[in-house]
Amino acid sequence: MKLDNIEIENFRQYGGIQRATFSTHSQKNITVFNGNNGCGKTSLFIAINWCLYGEGAENIGELINKEAARKTPAGQEVCARVKLSFRHGGERFISSRELAGIKREDGSVETRTKPSFTLMRIQADGQAIEIKNPIGMMNTILPSNVRTFFLFDGEKIDNFARPDSRDEVRYAIYNVLKLEILERAKNHLSQVAAEHRKELKQASSGELLELLETEDRKRKEKENAINKIQELERERDSAKRKIVDIEKRLRELQSARNLQLQRDGIQEQLERTENDLRNAVKEIREITIRYHSIIASDAIEKARAILDKKRERGEIPSGIRQQFVRDLLEQGKCICGRPIKEGDPSHTHLQGILKRSVSGALEDKVLNTNVTLNILETQNAGIYNQLESAMKRRVQFTDRIRDLQSELDDVTRQLQGSPIEEIAELEGKRKTFEMDIERHHLEIGKCRGIIEDRDREIAELTKQIEQAQKRKSKNELLTRKISLAQQSADAVDKIYQELGEDVRQSIEAKTQEIFKKLVWKESHFKNISLGPDYQLEVIDRYGLPARPELSAGERQVLSLSFITAMVRVSEEEAPIVMDTPFGRLSSEHRASITENLPGLTPQLVLFVTDEELHDEARKNLEKRIGKEYRLIFDPKISSTTIEEAT
Repeated sequence: MKLDNIEIENFRQYGGIQRATFSTHSQKNITVFNGNNGCGKTSLFIAINWCLYGEGAENIGELINKEAARKTPAGQEVCARVKLSFRHGGERFISSRELAGIKREDGSVETRTKPSFTLMRIQADGQAIEIKNPIGMMNTILPSNVRTFFLFDGEKIDNFARPDSRDEVRYAIYNVLKLEILERAKNHLSQVAAEHRKELKQASSGELLELLETEDRKRKEKENAINKIQELERERDSAKRKIVDIEKRLRELQSARNLQLQRDGIQEQLERTENDLRNAVKEIREITIRYHSIIASDAIEKARAILDKKRERGEIPSGIRQQFVRDLLEQGKCICGRPIKEGDPSHTHLQGILKRSVSGALEDKVLNTNVTLNILETQNAGIYNQLESAMKRRVQFTDRIRDLQSELDDVTRQLQGSPIEEIAELEGKRKTFEMDIERHHLEIGKCRGIIEDRDREIAELTKQIEQAQKRKSKNELLTRKISLAQQSADAVDKIYQELGEDVRQSIEAKTQEIFKKLVWKESHFKNISLGPDYQLEVIDRYGLPARPELSAGERQVLSLSFITAMVRVSEEEAPIVMDTPFGRLSSEHRASITENLPGLTPQLVLFVTDEELHDEARKNLEKRIGKEYRLIFDPKISSTTIEEAT
């Protein structure tokens, strides 16, 4: 997961619409937000957490900007919104969360509903498709229960270094490394036996009546969504035309011409590569659907082995047809004319042949089956080659798209940083229009999702819903299910324990490696211990536990080393977002961390004050900073604006 850009509207200190773009450059992977205390660093940090997970905004007061609420007439709606765009697994997503309220006569705001959350997947053509289970998808990308290990308050980071932290350390490891999935599976399987004994209760028929009464409202909502799509498409097309005009002007300006032409070429390559990727994915899908014989590979191999054994024993082909032997026995005469009488050795011999042979029809079928199996084996070999080739092309195209997107980001950064005011201003407007188009795609996708939902609901309203269901199961079947569930739970528990121990040892080694890079008194600390009891301990040069001697800054370094080690071992592609990261650190620790931390994470976002980031620390980060912003607070309206640093 890499953060792309954020748009905040009337959220806490941030009045109106405020935007910022995160650096996704592989080398310049740091985004810095500078601001004095009280200017909104923590609010922006909270906005990211709130947008993605709906968490982090508890007990912090009103979310809707007070100046926006003051300007809103009584009885009208005012909203706080946060939209966050990010990339994950070669795909682009937009998450959006908003909280609406009604302005009262006394000036306060009444929020009548819970915040709404939308997650969109952006397709190659720019269209936004709403994800029906946004919370589930978000937890697949970066689970909610591990967010605090990637997005955290620097002043509270030393929790893992406290003497009573073993439970938190274990919880962190098992969640970030997704071992809690096994734990949940074990617990679930252990409960399945009991669940089989419960009698299922079904809902009453009242739901059908409720659905019938809402049909008219659903049809009106669908019609409103269709009208809104038409309006949004007009606005989107207008923004696209403005981008075309801006790019034309950039080609005319001598100082921007080469960069714009470079962008034109990259975009052309990107479109071709995205089309190639779609074709590769389509080919993979068609191969897996059309050639189902791959699934039967093991059965084909076993069938061939059976036929080969019969062939070796001379059973197939038999050499003598059953009908020929029957004719000899019925006629009682050999083909040479000699009589064959019952009880004679020749008669007994022919009966033995008859018993060992197979029918002609069966023999023909077996021989035909052998031919068919040969064809299937040859076909499967070719299919595997096709599938492997298509998968390789898919990986190549995905990597190429990532590289081209990085090149586009670099061109944008150069144009926005141009010393020529007109060029920087044009590129800024172009970026704004791009975000507007993205917003239109987002809203169009939401409307299409509404239409799809309403169509499905209206169709369901025409059907009779069966409410009562009875479960019939035999005791024998239930007993087998209970036994299987318990055996599965025991097996999962064994895997859970063994894998947990392997992970603990890996994190211990990685924490030690990172801690020695970050701590300035490296020679004094010789080892990091993470025992089976999940107690995180520092061992000094004398082989003694040294954690009680650690300063507050050293405890923070230890916790940061542990968190970063978990990220590296888990191989999660996720940013590290730190609020007030260096406030409690000495200059030596600050310098050491700023020198090494950027290389330990794919993306680093820092919310800092000027006092936190200066001198050597600033110098260490300078070459890795891709984006930098200043948070400007206006005391007259108690609102903050985000301005890009120049």
